[in-house]
Amino acid sequence: MPHTLTPNYHTNDSPMMALEHPLFADHGIKVWMKRDDLNHPTIQGNKWHKLKHNLEAAKAAGKSTLLTFGGAYSNHITATAAAGQTFGFQTIGYIRGDELAGRPERWSHTLHTAQQNGMQLHFLSRSDYRLKTQSDFLDTLSAKHPEAYILPEGGTNQAAIQGFQTLSQTIESQCQSWTHLFTAVGTGGTLAGLVKFATPNPQRHILGVASLKQADYLIPGIESLSGVSYNAAHSPNWRLLTEYCGPGYGQTAPDIEAARHWFESQFHIPLDSVYTNKMVYGFLQELQSGRLPSGSKVVLYHSGGLQGNPKT
Repeated sequence: MPHTLTPNYHTNDSPMMALEHPLFADHGIKVWMKRDDLNHPTIQGNKWHKLKHNLEAAKAAGKSTLLTFGGAYSNHITATAAAGQTFGFQTIGYIRGDELAGRPERWSHTLHTAQQNGMQLHFLSRSDYRLKTQSDFLDTLSAKHPEAYILPEGGTNQAAIQGFQTLSQTIESQCQSWTHLFTAVGTGGTLAGLVKFATPNPQRHILGVASLKQADYLIPGIESLSGVSYNAAHSPNWRLLTEYCGPGYGQTAPDIEAARHWFESQFHIPLDSVYTNKMVYGFLQELQSGRLPSGSKVVLYHSGGLQGNPKT
């Protein structure tokens, strides 16, 4: 049976670190980074917030297995495998890309880590993977795996969104005067959770930096999950920034890599190449283009994902 869900850490222990640099001073802004990459060594960053209520629901339902979906670079896949190992669930991952089946030499570090943590990996063609939200497909999986609690891609559902209430309260207590909050965006759940639970203030802006191309399709889902319309005037404004994803999901470009090397050399804070690198790149581009006015107080949310970096 699954273990009691009593982790030996607290998410509000992750620090809010001030980032001081002449570039920021020259633009008249102050910058902090919320270091949720430090909230747990394996169930890292935003993934703990997404998983905690879902783990409780799986336990309450008497399920012994967590089943979910993701791509080859999915932090959610790695975090679900780690959560299963930590709390006594079996884990199953349905992975996009049947060309990876039987070819572990082509797997990402993410997939190797998930397998090492006990996850059974099943590879789907891209056409079959697109069925992951269809009721018939999910009914078939439920029949095949009756012991499984099924989590959506990225872990994004209403239970996941609820998990960001504590994070939002912690950010508020650590930096009450913030005006801009940047986060990376994959499926949109983290952005939706931060928008939903932010203290209402029309002077605030929550900015999600998409990690995949043509991400505008995420906007209706984020609106639905957060309950806040796009650019709503009565609450923190939020935007999805789609121009900083480079060649696409899991891919980078020289200017994005240059931003990462600059940031890591200046502040000695590691970034992951899929999500937080593009978030920082988007922030720097917004700053240099003049979209962050003097006097802004900016929080960069480090959502973890470092386990996805190749080990050297």
